[in-house]
Amino acid sequence: MKESLMANIDDFFRPRGIAIVGASGTPGRPTHQIYQYAKQMSQSDIVYPVNPTRDKIAGNKCYPNLLSIPSPVDLIVVAVGTQNSLSVAREIKKRREEKGDAGAVIVVTAGFKEIGTKEGEQLQNDLITTIKKSGARVIGPNCQGVVDTYNRVNTTFSVRPHTPRGGVTIISQSGAFATSFLRWAKDQKLMGINKLVSLGNMADIDFRDILAYVGDDDQTKVIAMYLEGIKDARGMFEIAAKVALKKPIVAIKAGKTTIGNNVALSHTASIAGNNNIYDGAFRQAGIIRAESVAEFYHTSRVFDKMPLPKGNKICILTVVGGPSTICVDELVSTGEVQLAHFKDELKQEVAKHLVSSANIGSPDGYIDMTASVTAKTHAEVIKLLMNDDEIDGIIFMTTPPGFIGDEELAEAILEGYNSVPKEKKKPLLSVMLAGNAVSKCRTMLEEEGLPTFEYPDDAARVMKNMVRYSLFKQKCKEVV
Repeated sequence: MKESLMANIDDFFRPRGIAIVGASGTPGRPTHQIYQYAKQMSQSDIVYPVNPTRDKIAGNKCYPNLLSIPSPVDLIVVAVGTQNSLSVAREIKKRREEKGDAGAVIVVTAGFKEIGTKEGEQLQNDLITTIKKSGARVIGPNCQGVVDTYNRVNTTFSVRPHTPRGGVTIISQSGAFATSFLRWAKDQKLMGINKLVSLGNMADIDFRDILAYVGDDDQTKVIAMYLEGIKDARGMFEIAAKVALKKPIVAIKAGKTTIGNNVALSHTASIAGNNNIYDGAFRQAGIIRAESVAEFYHTSRVFDKMPLPKGNKICILTVVGGPSTICVDELVSTGEVQLAHFKDELKQEVAKHLVSSANIGSPDGYIDMTASVTAKTHAEVIKLLMNDDEIDGIIFMTTPPGFIGDEELAEAILEGYNSVPKEKKKPLLSVMLAGNAVSKCRTMLEEEGLPTFEYPDDAARVMKNMVRYSLFKQKCKEVV
């Protein structure tokens, strides 16, 4: 039997076998979908349906109970009604004692503490106590479980098997939020996922455990967390502060209002807590707090794709005036970001490529190339900015004119960005203010790892978050 608790957490993502207890043979039912998705995502011969009323499900042998499965089974998904959950817990305990596997358990079933009754709370306590006596770890109840796109694990009924891979790991108390977020990312083709963990009621495993695990996971580049309430806030923030030194953590916190807090309590049995206290704790731990779902999504995906800015001096490169004002207002609103200082030499070099009516450096750090700019000029000016060590990041904004094609513009931006070696790269965020009219340009840039945006304030918030995290890491190095 594995004694290490961290080893048991590894069983959620690298199981030798997966048992779906309560798997249904009826299409359209969640427990049928869980089995089908698990089988399609993993090697089908390591996924075992368990249901005493069926001999076969979808043409595959169905087992009457956990003890009857002859092969190693590290991950158990409990998808039975609450009235049968305790008997399954006893089976898990017995299998673990006899065979030494079954170290990871996901209880997707709802109807426990979150319903707000003493009976529900007692049933949850009995369930978790029985399973944990064997040394197994539990995610849930009232959750969707996990997805791992690299190790090919899927215990949800919402996430389709062909999810794009990437460096973002999502940890969420809400299964619906996590899976919707993932679907959005897949549909827009702007972000790849490493892992998804739906924690539910957090009766055993919580943010602390998963943060510690993915903090040491080389395939996780960014951690994105949806929180409502935390069991051990001090413990979680202590772990998060250590993890944030290695990789960015982006969080969105629900339950900021009294009514929202009550919704969280009824949804995952979580008490959301004082918003101002959380805000200070996030900053101290180096966690980037997003104030909207859009900010959460965009910040997470850009951290996965772009290098960090080395400082807080950002350049605005544009062909549009009004949206640039919105962008700058948002960018400098908290005082953490400054517009870059342009040396005279840079101004002179940029001026060689622009018409006389172009605005170079008024205000400092701002360039309006005007709408008459060519694709070649885009490339040359971006090259100059990428090669200037006084500039830590660039936000580029355009409403592409009809005389520059989508492919031509994308190739020019890529030429400028790729003019410097990897070690000199800086974040370049492109705002395309033309909706579907520039979809091909956006797709080309995104496929090459350059993030694009529809709205200037979204790009500004993301750049501000990148600067905030970069400054946090620098400050921590200075203290050490």
